[in-house]
Amino acid sequence: MKSKTIVILCLLVLPFIVNAQYWNRHKYEFSYGIGASNFMGDISAPINTNQLVWVKLFNSVGPVANVSLKYNLQNRHFVTGAVFFGQMYAEDPIGDINYWDAGRKMNTFFTEISGRYEFQFFKEKNKKTVYRVLGESPFKNLSVPSYVFIGLGGMINLGGFTQINKVTSAIVNETYVAFTPVIPIGIGAKIRINKLTYLGIEAGTRIAFSDKIDNVSNGWFDQYQFVTFNLSHKLRSNQNGWPRFRK
Repeated sequence: MKSKTIVILCLLVLPFIVNAQYWNRHKYEFSYGIGASNFMGDISAPINTNQLVWVKLFNSVGPVANVSLKYNLQNRHFVTGAVFFGQMYAEDPIGDINYWDAGRKMNTFFTEISGRYEFQFFKEKNKKTVYRVLGESPFKNLSVPSYVFIGLGGMINLGGFTQINKVTSAIVNETYVAFTPVIPIGIGAKIRINKLTYLGIEAGTRIAFSDKIDNVSNGWFDQYQFVTFNLSHKLRSNQNGWPRFRK
């Protein structure tokens, strides 16, 4: 009789234990980082129209920062909400025969908000290995979780446009605002630096649907890219399924 009572109690309590373990798992990941943006539009564009990608360090690159919150749907599948902000910059190179030089310059502050789906094609190895047990170098079994992503978002930039007439030296200064829907596509990877913290790198391009990001239009959509270095922290969920930012 006593053994039956114990079995019944275990069956009644087990669902609550399982549920507690479920919501208390590290389903969320909060990340922040810094990096660089690269603009590809009409300003600072190469003369060769067949060139699909170009980077001019002092003519198309600006600083960028980002924050994001990732949720583990199951196994290799994640969804992420991300905010990027920083400088969108472009200036026609002077004296470079491979690029247009029309005396134009764009210098704006931008904010991009997006949601995206991520697929982890290299999973993290969580189990103990013979290398850890024997105390050998962890690089013999280094785990580098890697993923690809695609999403949907919007970007708004506010700033200035300047153009100097090469003949008359007349200067045109304008302040403008531009908005465009974007499709973020990219790849990322990270390594664990302690139990719940990771150091990662992410690179992605944005398929934009506007030719006015730089306040110049020639019939081709402008594009831009980001490369960022990020610090990520895994977070537990509370009983309502929301992330716990405090221990």
